[in-house]
Amino acid sequence: MNIVILAAGDFPTRPEPLCALRDADFVVCCDAACKSLLHTGFKIPDYMVVGDGDSLTATDKMLLGDKWVQVDEQDYNDLHKAMTWAISRFGIQDSTFTIIGATGHREDHTLGNISYLATFAEEYPGADIEMLTDYGRLVAMRGERRFASFPRQQVSVFPMAGGASVSSRGLQWPLDGLRLDRWWQATLNNVVADSFELRSDSWLIVFRTYDPKS
Repeated sequence: MNIVILAAGDFPTRPEPLCALRDADFVVCCDAACKSLLHTGFKIPDYMVVGDGDSLTATDKMLLGDKWVQVDEQDYNDLHKAMTWAISRFGIQDSTFTIIGATGHREDHTLGNISYLATFAEEYPGADIEMLTDYGRLVAMRGERRFASFPRQQVSVFPMAGGASVSSRGLQWPLDGLRLDRWWQATLNNVVADSFELRSDSWLIVFRTYDPKS
Protein backbone atom coordinates (compact mmCIF):
# COMPACT_ATOMS: atom_id res chain seq x y z
CA MET A 1 0.00 0.00 0.00
CA ASN A 2 1.53 3.29 -1.11
CA ILE A 3 0.34 6.15 1.09
CA VAL A 4 1.33 9.74 0.33
CA ILE A 5 1.13 12.44 2.98
CA LEU A 6 0.69 15.79 1.21
CA ALA A 7 1.74 18.72 3.40
CA ALA A 8 0.84 22.34 2.75
CA GLY A 9 4.27 23.62 1.68
CA ASP A 10 5.34 24.11 -1.93
CA PHE A 11 3.55 21.70 -4.26
CA PRO A 12 6.25 19.55 -5.91
CA THR A 13 7.42 20.01 -9.49
CA ARG A 14 10.09 17.29 -9.79
CA PRO A 15 9.21 13.91 -11.35
CA GLU A 16 10.19 11.95 -8.23
CA PRO A 17 7.59 13.37 -5.82
CA LEU A 18 5.02 13.75 -8.59
CA CYS A 19 5.42 10.08 -9.53
CA ALA A 20 4.94 9.13 -5.89
CA LEU A 21 1.69 11.09 -5.91
CA ARG A 22 0.51 9.54 -9.19
CA ASP A 23 1.29 6.04 -7.92
CA ALA A 24 -0.36 6.53 -4.52
CA ASP A 25 -3.07 4.15 -3.41
CA PHE A 26 -4.25 6.70 -0.85
CA VAL A 27 -3.40 10.35 -0.15
CA VAL A 28 -3.69 12.01 3.25
CA CYS A 29 -3.73 15.80 2.93
CA CYS A 30 -2.64 18.11 5.73
CA ASP A 31 -5.48 20.59 6.09
CA ALA A 32 -5.47 23.08 3.18
CA ALA A 33 -3.07 20.95 1.10
CA CYS A 34 -6.24 19.34 -0.24
CA LYS A 35 -6.88 22.46 -2.32
CA SER A 36 -3.56 22.02 -4.14
CA LEU A 37 -4.31 18.35 -4.75
CA LEU A 38 -7.82 18.91 -6.08
CA HIS A 39 -6.67 21.74 -8.36
CA THR A 40 -3.99 19.58 -9.99
CA GLY A 41 -6.50 17.11 -11.39
CA PHE A 42 -4.51 14.08 -10.22
CA LYS A 43 -6.59 10.93 -10.40
CA ILE A 44 -6.11 9.13 -7.09
CA PRO A 45 -8.06 6.16 -5.77
CA ASP A 46 -8.96 7.77 -2.45
CA TYR A 47 -7.97 10.55 -0.07
CA MET A 48 -8.62 12.04 3.35
CA VAL A 49 -7.98 15.51 4.75
CA VAL A 50 -6.67 15.66 8.33
CA GLY A 51 -5.80 18.64 10.51
CA ASP A 52 -6.98 21.24 12.97
CA GLY A 53 -8.93 23.07 10.29
CA ASP A 54 -7.36 26.49 10.80
CA SER A 55 -6.65 26.80 7.07
CA LEU A 56 -10.09 25.68 5.92
CA THR A 57 -13.36 27.59 5.89
CA ALA A 58 -16.64 26.21 7.16
CA THR A 59 -17.68 25.84 3.52
CA ASP A 60 -14.50 23.88 2.72
CA LYS A 61 -15.24 21.43 5.52
CA MET A 62 -18.85 21.08 4.46
CA LEU A 63 -17.82 20.32 0.86
CA LEU A 64 -15.27 17.74 2.05
CA GLY A 65 -17.94 15.95 4.05
CA ASP A 66 -16.73 12.56 5.28
CA LYS A 67 -13.32 13.21 3.70
CA TRP A 68 -12.53 15.62 6.54
CA VAL A 69 -11.08 14.55 9.91
CA GLN A 70 -10.73 17.31 12.51
CA VAL A 71 -8.00 16.92 15.15
CA ASP A 72 -8.10 19.85 17.56
CA GLU A 73 -5.07 19.21 19.79
CA GLN A 74 -2.22 21.70 19.34
CA ASP A 75 0.79 19.82 20.71
CA TYR A 76 1.65 18.52 17.21
CA ASN A 77 1.38 20.02 13.75
CA ASP A 78 -0.81 18.88 10.86
CA LEU A 79 1.92 16.65 9.40
CA HIS A 80 2.04 14.67 12.63
CA LYS A 81 -1.76 14.52 12.75
CA ALA A 82 -1.89 13.22 9.17
CA MET A 83 0.83 10.61 9.70
CA THR A 84 -0.76 9.41 12.94
CA TRP A 85 -4.12 9.01 11.20
CA ALA A 86 -2.55 7.21 8.22
CA ILE A 87 -0.63 4.69 10.31
CA SER A 88 -3.67 4.09 12.52
CA ARG A 89 -5.74 3.42 9.38
CA PHE A 90 -3.30 1.32 7.35
CA GLY A 91 -0.65 0.03 9.79
CA ILE A 92 3.03 -0.24 8.94
CA GLN A 93 3.13 -3.78 7.56
CA ASP A 94 3.25 -3.80 3.74
CA SER A 95 2.78 -0.01 3.68
CA THR A 96 5.06 2.80 2.55
CA PHE A 97 4.55 6.39 3.66
CA THR A 98 5.92 9.14 1.42
CA ILE A 99 5.76 12.76 2.56
CA ILE A 100 5.69 15.45 -0.12
CA GLY A 101 5.02 19.19 -0.02
CA ALA A 102 6.68 19.49 3.40
CA THR A 103 9.21 22.20 2.49
CA GLY A 104 8.99 25.73 1.16
CA HIS A 105 7.00 28.69 2.44
CA ARG A 106 8.04 29.54 6.03
CA GLU A 107 11.34 28.14 7.24
CA ASP A 108 9.99 27.25 10.68
CA HIS A 109 7.42 24.96 9.07
CA THR A 110 10.12 23.40 6.88
CA LEU A 111 12.48 22.71 9.79
CA GLY A 112 9.70 21.38 11.96
CA ASN A 113 8.41 19.05 9.24
CA ILE A 114 11.87 17.63 8.50
CA SER A 115 12.60 17.02 12.18
CA TYR A 116 9.36 15.06 12.50
CA LEU A 117 11.03 12.26 10.50
CA ALA A 118 13.01 11.29 13.61
CA THR A 119 9.87 11.50 15.75
CA PHE A 120 8.00 9.21 13.37
CA ALA A 121 10.90 6.73 13.34
CA GLU A 122 10.81 6.60 17.14
CA GLU A 123 7.03 6.38 17.40
CA TYR A 124 6.60 3.77 14.64
CA PRO A 125 9.66 1.47 14.58
CA GLY A 126 9.94 -0.41 11.31
CA ALA A 127 7.69 1.96 9.36
CA ASP A 128 8.89 2.79 5.84
CA ILE A 129 8.77 6.60 5.89
CA GLU A 130 10.53 8.94 3.46
CA MET A 131 10.24 12.62 2.57
CA LEU A 132 10.65 13.74 -1.05
CA THR A 133 11.33 17.34 -2.06
CA ASP A 134 12.15 18.95 -5.40
CA TYR A 135 15.85 18.34 -4.69
CA GLY A 136 16.19 15.01 -2.93
CA ARG A 137 15.14 12.47 -0.32
CA LEU A 138 15.20 12.68 3.46
CA VAL A 139 14.99 9.83 5.97
CA ALA A 140 15.69 9.37 9.66
CA MET A 141 18.08 6.68 10.87
CA ARG A 142 19.83 5.41 13.96
CA GLY A 143 22.23 2.49 14.24
CA GLU A 144 23.64 1.24 10.93
CA ARG A 145 22.19 1.63 7.44
CA ARG A 146 23.35 1.05 3.88
CA PHE A 147 21.99 3.36 1.16
CA ALA A 148 21.87 2.56 -2.55
CA SER A 149 23.53 5.47 -4.33
CA PHE A 150 25.67 6.59 -7.29
CA PRO A 151 28.99 8.41 -7.68
CA ARG A 152 28.83 12.16 -6.98
CA GLN A 153 25.49 11.95 -5.25
CA GLN A 154 25.55 14.64 -2.57
CA VAL A 155 24.73 13.63 0.99
CA SER A 156 24.15 15.73 4.08
CA VAL A 157 23.77 14.34 7.59
CA PHE A 158 22.10 16.27 10.40
CA PRO A 159 22.11 15.28 14.08
CA MET A 160 18.81 15.48 15.93
CA ALA A 161 20.63 15.87 19.24
CA GLY A 162 24.05 17.22 20.18
CA GLY A 163 26.93 14.80 20.52
CA ALA A 164 25.84 12.25 17.91
CA SER A 165 28.75 9.93 17.08
CA VAL A 166 28.80 9.15 13.35
CA SER A 167 30.95 6.95 11.11
CA SER A 168 30.68 6.29 7.39
CA ARG A 169 31.88 4.21 4.46
CA GLY A 170 31.70 5.18 0.80
CA LEU A 171 31.82 8.97 1.23
CA GLN A 172 34.48 11.28 -0.19
CA TRP A 173 35.08 12.80 3.25
CA PRO A 174 34.76 9.97 5.77
CA LEU A 175 32.97 10.55 9.04
CA ASP A 176 35.27 8.49 11.24
CA GLY A 177 33.73 8.64 14.66
CA LEU A 178 32.92 12.31 14.16
CA ARG A 179 30.88 13.79 16.99
CA LEU A 180 28.20 16.07 15.59
CA ASP A 181 27.12 19.03 17.70
CA ARG A 182 25.97 21.36 14.91
CA TRP A 183 23.80 20.80 11.84
CA TRP A 184 26.45 22.07 9.39
CA GLN A 185 29.25 19.69 10.40
CA ALA A 186 28.41 16.78 8.07
CA THR A 187 26.77 18.55 5.15
CA LEU A 188 27.62 18.55 1.43
CA ASN A 189 29.52 15.27 1.24
CA ASN A 190 29.85 13.21 -1.95
CA VAL A 191 29.36 9.51 -2.61
CA VAL A 192 32.23 7.70 -4.36
CA ALA A 193 30.57 4.36 -5.23
CA ASP A 194 27.18 2.75 -5.84
CA SER A 195 26.33 2.72 -2.13
CA PHE A 196 27.38 4.21 1.19
CA GLU A 197 26.95 3.30 4.84
CA LEU A 198 26.31 5.33 7.95
CA ARG A 199 26.49 4.39 11.61
CA SER A 200 25.28 6.52 14.49
CA ASP A 201 24.45 6.14 18.16
CA SER A 202 21.57 8.63 17.94
CA TRP A 203 19.01 9.88 15.44
CA LEU A 204 20.15 11.49 12.20
CA ILE A 205 18.34 13.05 9.27
CA VAL A 206 19.99 12.00 6.00
CA PHE A 207 19.48 14.03 2.81
CA ARG A 208 20.39 12.57 -0.62
CA THR A 209 20.17 14.45 -3.91
CA TYR A 210 18.40 13.04 -6.96
CA ASP A 211 21.11 14.27 -9.32
CA PRO A 212 24.91 13.88 -9.22
CA LYS A 213 27.05 16.90 -8.51
CA SER A 214 28.02 18.53 -11.80
